[in-house]
Amino acid sequence: MVLMLRNAVRTHKKWTENALNLIKGVPLDKKLVPINSTDCEFGKWYYSEGQNIRNMPGFKEVEDLHGELHSTYREIFVILFGQIEQTPSFFSRLFGHTHQITEDNRKIAMNKYHKLHDQSEQITKQLIQIEKMVTAMADEQLKRYLS
Repeated sequence: MVLMLRNAVRTHKKWTENALNLIKGVPLDKKLVPINSTDCEFGKWYYSEGQNIRNMPGFKEVEDLHGELHSTYREIFVILFGQIEQTPSFFSRLFGHTHQITEDNRKIAMNKYHKLHDQSEQITKQLIQIEKMVTAMADEQLKRYLS
């Protein structure tokens, strides 16, 4: 359980780092920074394996924070690349760097990133708090929270 939570924190931090790199202009595969909260590695964990601990105090708050984080990222994405379209050709053009990002847009996106970073920190703190609770619980007590 503890390793599962630590891996969730690790994948979440990696996504946040990738979002920052995208803002900085580092070419990234679109799969590394998905827009939707259910498409990132953390979201995939949260809505599958993570549901095993959905009854833990604070777990629902993580979902809310994660949704807000992706909402902020969606704003950043639109600032950098314009409207979000769901066609492969858009992403091919986008991540192939045919779209030029202005320095002004990069600065605006970086300012938004500070909010995203704060949201990310809140998620991380909440997960660490859940990990501490799991570690402190006796096996029988923990079983009551597991689905």
